[in-house]
Amino acid sequence: MKDIVALERQRRDLPHDPEQARARWETAMFSAVDRSKPPIHHAEAFPGDTEAERDILRINFLALVFCLTVGTAALPHVLVRYYTTPTVRQARESVFWSLLFILLLYITAPAYAVFAKYEVLAHLAEIPIAKLPSWVAAWAKVGLVGIEDINGDGILQLAELSLNPDVIVLATPEIAGMPYVVSGLVAAGGLAAALSTADGLLLTITSALSHDVYYRIVRPGASTQFRLVIAKSLLLVVAVLAATVAAQKPGTILSMVAWAFSIAGSAFFPALVLGIFWERATRAGALAGMLVGVMLSIYYILRVEFDSIPWLGLSGFRMEPWFHVQSTSSGLFGVLAGFLTIILISLMTRPDPRSASFLRTIRMQNGMVQR
Repeated sequence: MKDIVALERQRRDLPHDPEQARARWETAMFSAVDRSKPPIHHAEAFPGDTEAERDILRINFLALVFCLTVGTAALPHVLVRYYTTPTVRQARESVFWSLLFILLLYITAPAYAVFAKYEVLAHLAEIPIAKLPSWVAAWAKVGLVGIEDINGDGILQLAELSLNPDVIVLATPEIAGMPYVVSGLVAAGGLAAALSTADGLLLTITSALSHDVYYRIVRPGASTQFRLVIAKSLLLVVAVLAATVAAQKPGTILSMVAWAFSIAGSAFFPALVLGIFWERATRAGALAGMLVGVMLSIYYILRVEFDSIPWLGLSGFRMEPWFHVQSTSSGLFGVLAGFLTIILISLMTRPDPRSASFLRTIRMQNGMVQR
């Protein structure tokens, strides 16, 4: 029975038409060609055969750092910290501690990657396959580690090893010689972090839709009880939509996280900065800047990452990246467009006279707190 189920699964995975078969064959061919190349430049920060290739990697690295930075400052579950404290001073301290721990995570993540790469090069590459560590076989059973002896010499070359990005986190305790239970604790911690982050984002989205959109615009006279019902209903709708998009697997988890940071930074960062430090910024300018920034960021991701969108009837959709910037750093263009849009629209519209007095009051309060 198990053999029948396995064969049926293999049959379902077969290409359904010649185009799909050709696409799979080309993908496998290009992957094999890349894996056949000898590994070089392991110690270089931006490895490449030419200076142009190194410059492209350097540009993408700086662009990704920029998007992660502005995206962190504009993440909804970080911004919501401003509303969980009673005073301006406590809000500032709350956000400071939140960003401090995020900074520690950003600093340690590259070191984590370097240690993992060193372990692979020192204790896996050029080792007989029969003498590989036990954790390799354990994680190969669940499909997170792949080994293929291409040249049949019984020695594991680096090109013959494929690691799922998730295994770098999950298997690190075992790689370091710790008990398997530590890997379970790491997986549980990652799941708890993912659930808590998703929960915070869902609450932020539904609160904004139910209060700022429904209550403030659609039905200002709605009762508190009915607004609570709307919020809970929207929570279910947003969760289902998010699960539906995630089930399509549009990219790796790292790519989707980078997209989220780019979109958040494009939507909120320009409005936050200019709304605080520029008295001439207007409501219309902030709304226009947020809309232009997020739409440009999403447009860039779709055009660079996907060749077709069947449910929209679009094909041949992919374009070449602008200035060789990858889709994970789309916030670079969204943030710049947001700043320009807010400045232009604000200069073309009349500012609210209450905004200047509000900013002066806040500055006076901050000055009193500092004194």
